[in-house]
Amino acid sequence: MKTIFNYVGLLLITTVMGFAQSHQILKKSVEVDRLSKVNLNVENIYLAIEESTDGKVHFDYTIEFDGYSKKAIKEKLNGLNTEVITEDLNVTLNAKSLGQISFQGFVLTSGHGLYMEDDFMRKRSDSVMRKSKDSLLKEIRKNNQKNWPKDPLKFINGKFKKIDKDGNLSNIRKGNVSIMRSRFVIKIPPFVKLHIVSKNAGIYFKSDIQNELSGSSKLGNFKAKSLNNRYNSYELDNVHFEAESIIGGSFDFKNLNNSKIGSIAQSKITSEFSKIEIGEIGEKTIINDFNSEYWLYNWVQDFSKVLLTTEYSKINLFFPQQKDYHIATFGHDTVHFYAGVSTTVAPSRENKSTQMMSFGSSSNPNKLQINAIHGIVRFGDDFIEIKR
Repeated sequence: MKTIFNYVGLLLITTVMGFAQSHQILKKSVEVDRLSKVNLNVENIYLAIEESTDGKVHFDYTIEFDGYSKKAIKEKLNGLNTEVITEDLNVTLNAKSLGQISFQGFVLTSGHGLYMEDDFMRKRSDSVMRKSKDSLLKEIRKNNQKNWPKDPLKFINGKFKKIDKDGNLSNIRKGNVSIMRSRFVIKIPPFVKLHIVSKNAGIYFKSDIQNELSGSSKLGNFKAKSLNNRYNSYELDNVHFEAESIIGGSFDFKNLNNSKIGSIAQSKITSEFSKIEIGEIGEKTIINDFNSEYWLYNWVQDFSKVLLTTEYSKINLFFPQQKDYHIATFGHDTVHFYAGVSTTVAPSRENKSTQMMSFGSSSNPNKLQINAIHGIVRFGDDFIEIKR
């Protein structure tokens, strides 16, 4: 399927061509201790967070321009403000840009538009296969990768062609492209508390973190490796969220689309109006949801007790591959699909929940309870049928 873009500005993660002009925006290090707290207030800027091993917080921000005029560079820099404030035990970064600055962006400065191949309109299958945890992790890691192409122009022309007003296609030349690359790396010791407030920003964790994490992100991206702290408390609204693993803490998800979690355990999710895939569910996982769609692919060997409480939700659940489990659904006004058969439980006048379906023996140690009202629950062994 071919797609024609009538606009000429796109954001991509690539690398800068030679002869770029480099500008150091911020470079600062602050020594902290175990009682310190690091606050990141970020708007319209992408940044990478890594672990610091020397007991200091390091801020290193550089922007490179290629193909930009001096006037255009000045306008970009004038629209950018960064400051680091140290007060008592707190270290606070305030970073804001008038326009969004991703890791790398390019602008086509001439021509009619861009043309690319895509698969957005391909027909989707009515059968969804079980994904392995490893395959979902591969998707997450690809989206959070750090290695970018060495030849950006070759990379761009491999995905896009310039299209003129008569519909003719040609390669994009270096003179037609302006490139801006943003390198904002923050290194934080694992023993400090970390509080983030971001808007239309990109928060990319490049290493596993054990910091106590709190805060909120609205719009933009949030990509993480392992988030491992029982005291984590974070809110995400209309964010593209992906994490390799979540262990501990509570998370509030709103309006997340096509988000992915490699594995989760000992955590609580409160969600609404979202679509989330989870590669593997572990012990003591709790999900409270309103009007979202979940795909639950695999289960740890001993998941003990997992609880899902949903309303107007679609739960797509692949049975655990081990045999010692018990799954029970409670509620009313819910449709169940399994093995080509649908079972509907009528609404309750008293809004009272009753047991609807049961799989396995109640004496089995691994128990999954689903409390579903006004919803859909689909079960599958190796695949789940979806009526589109």
